Amino acid sequence: MKTTNTNKDSTSTRFINKNIKENRYLFFAGICFMIYSLIEISDCIYLIFIIMNLAPNLYLNMGIIIPVILQILTYQPIFFLPFFLSFTLLRILSTVGIFKNYIWGFYIGIVSLILTMLMTLLFMPFGFIELFFCCIILVLLIIGFFDKKPII
Repeated sequence: MKTTNTNKDSTSTRFINKNIKENRYLFFAGICFMIYSLIEISDCIYLIFIIMNLAPNLYLNMGIIIPVILQILTYQPIFFLPFFLSFTLLRILSTVGIFKNYIWGFYIGIVSLILTMLMTLLFMPFGFIELFFCCIILVLLIIGFFDKKPII
């Protein structure tokens, strides 16, 4: 006779792992990543509307100082769609991974934040806002991951 265990692990059915809820730094970083993901999704939708000529291109009014970026945004904004979609995917994956307490979520988050910090240089001066937001999330992730571990 085969015995089945009806008591499932309670953390397997929840979206946010219990340990993540207890670690307020990682929990808040996950919430910030979720908000960031929603912003990126709206960015992608807005860019599609620009490509289809359904919305004005407000990116041109951000004060971008690099002429090549400004020219691409003006005449060929479709080239930014894969760029936007890849960062959106990274943020969504990181959000899920962090909330499920998977280490890959942490590392995808770190990589996406560092890449974003480097890419914000292309979109200055408006990029300062995104750079500041990325720094906050990065600090939350690092503090949440290392907690009170001593240096030595």
